[in-house]
Amino acid sequence: MAYPDDVTELTDGVPADGIAAATPLGSVSYPMDDWARSVATTLEAIQTQITGAYTSYTPTLTSGGTALALGTASSATGYYKRLGRRVFGYLNISFGSSGASAGTGIYGALLPVQPVNRDQPIGIGFVLDSDSNYRFRVCTAAVSTGLWAASTSKAALFVDNAAGEGFAAGNNPVQATWPWTWSNGDQVVVNFDYEAAAAS
Repeated sequence: MAYPDDVTELTDGVPADGIAAATPLGSVSYPMDDWARSVATTLEAIQTQITGAYTSYTPTLTSGGTALALGTASSATGYYKRLGRRVFGYLNISFGSSGASAGTGIYGALLPVQPVNRDQPIGIGFVLDSDSNYRFRVCTAAVSTGLWAASTSKAALFVDNAAGEGFAAGNNPVQATWPWTWSNGDQVVVNFDYEAAAAS
């Protein structure tokens, strides 16, 4: 019997040399025993997850106080993959061309799967201010349970600032008036890679 060319040959019983699985599982004449086929089935599932297309989801941007409004012609797209407890992907949220309002309070970006209940840095991206000659700021995304409970599936966003100010000064994390007052055309783009609360 030839070595298999693909993991599916270990699970469908037809190896590369064409020898068919005419005998039942457990037979001494069967080319792969039950244990090997079980392992192969698992490997085939992992291969499918890794090589398959990303799953789409619709992220939201939430303000902790008065609700923000993305406005007319806004957009929100996200894609992710999940391998066991690992979730990775990206999101892109854009305020619209008119009617946007910043709301009040700290912003939270919706993740596709609930994260484990502990603080964890999960990715990096950028925020864009369209009112200031398209000014970009690098931002970091994190699950920060003191800002958004893990059960809300929201990530907080953080940017650096010249004064080195943290939470107490009110200039971090990203919120309605930081690093600018959010309005029409502004944008949040973030990659993420984090541990989920439960396995898939």
